[in-house]
Amino acid sequence: MSTVIRLARFGKRHHSVYRAVVIDNRKARNDSFIEQVGFYDPNHKQPVIAFDQEKVLKWLKTGAQPSDTVASLLKKVGIMDLFHELKAGRSIEGKNATPRAAKEKKAKLGPKAKARLEAEKAAKEAPAADAQA
Repeated sequence: MSTVIRLARFGKRHHSVYRAVVIDNRKARNDSFIEQVGFYDPNHKQPVIAFDQEKVLKWLKTGAQPSDTVASLLKKVGIMDLFHELKAGRSIEGKNATPRAAKEKKAKLGPKAKARLEAEKAAKEAPAADAQA
């Protein structure tokens, strides 16, 4: 039996919350699961992500494969970093998962906005070049 760690959908219509569960990969999404290892609620400004670190590491050690979504959530929380430390043969005693810093999103600029930014940069650099000369 191969096991996976994936999300099971719960909650109201248009307000879904998810449990991270360990389940046989042949079963349906919301079928009976082996163990619940976490929780994910994307309905807030800062999504709520909570995992039981010991349970997740135990299942990852025994060969459970996380789904793509669960793997990205585990990376955000920092549990995947601990698992990679274990796989490398290093001790993680006393270590807790440290969340990764959120990446800043780059604004997508149109051609006019790009031209305006380049003109502003050139205007700032021109007085600095004149002062040096």
